Amino acid sequence: MKTITKTSLISLAVASALAVAPQAAFAHKTGKAHTHKSVARSSSSSSSSSSVATSSTDARLRAMEAEIQSLRGELGRTRTETKSAVNAVNEKTASAEQAVEAKLIEHEKQSKENHSVLSFRGGYAGMTHNRNDEVLVANQTVTTPGSHNGGAGWYVGAGLDHRLTNDMWGLTDLMALDGEIMVQYMNFGESKNTLVSIYPGASAPGAFGTIKNQVTQFTLAASPKIKFNTGTIFTPWIIPFGLTFNVISPPSSGVTVLNPGLMLGVGGEFDIWKAIVAGVDFRYNFTGGDLSYSNVLSNGQQVRVKGVSTDGLTAGGYFGFKF
Repeated sequence: MKTITKTSLISLAVASALAVAPQAAFAHKTGKAHTHKSVARSSSSSSSSSSVATSSTDARLRAMEAEIQSLRGELGRTRTETKSAVNAVNEKTASAEQAVEAKLIEHEKQSKENHSVLSFRGGYAGMTHNRNDEVLVANQTVTTPGSHNGGAGWYVGAGLDHRLTNDMWGLTDLMALDGEIMVQYMNFGESKNTLVSIYPGASAPGAFGTIKNQVTQFTLAASPKIKFNTGTIFTPWIIPFGLTFNVISPPSSGVTVLNPGLMLGVGGEFDIWKAIVAGVDFRYNFTGGDLSYSNVLSNGQQVRVKGVSTDGLTAGGYFGFKF
């Protein structure tokens, strides 16, 4: 029984194996076919997806390239504009530096030039009113021939011009300003004085003597002098005002010798050679009144004596040295 069962089981196993083998082979073939189809379909799908992805990437790359090119162009324009602006600023800065340097050079050149002048003057002097018939000048108590003075004479003097500014403190290059100190001696000739009653050697006691004297005037003045820069060898100038102190000799009828005044002037000078200049000037000295006094007699009566006017003018020339 056992032998039969064992044989039967073996036979059944072989039969089952034979029955399953063709189906397994077919299934294997079918699986292979399905596998090949799936792989083909997957390959086709992958190819398609790859093409779409490649197209999208190319488009993005092209967009990025276009954007980069745009940014490059904008950056180039910005660089160009910046470079132009920097160049313009540099040019302006260089121009300003050149202007400042030229100004400094001009200022240094002008500062090295000689502007102050020491001058010596001389010429005609005239009094607005002569000094005749004063107590101490041409007194007519006793008739004295030739005792009158006409009020005309001559003058000599010296002056110092010191440069204060070359351009009126930056207002204009056309004018410069000097400060002038000037001294002047004027001589109006001789006069005869008969006031002295006795002098040694008189012919008789109480006889009138005659004394000759010089009618003179000394002036000290301080004034601003405006000089016009013409750029040539000729430099005109004006004195808009000046303060003067005037000393006369002989004294006035009130025995006073000093009074102040106002001086006006105009003239011009030429550069002759190197630091040597020569010029002409005209000045008027206005004192605004005279040295006039009244004599009170013993009876109280006032007798007005002739006053002294120091108004007058000078016209002449000068030469000087710049330093």
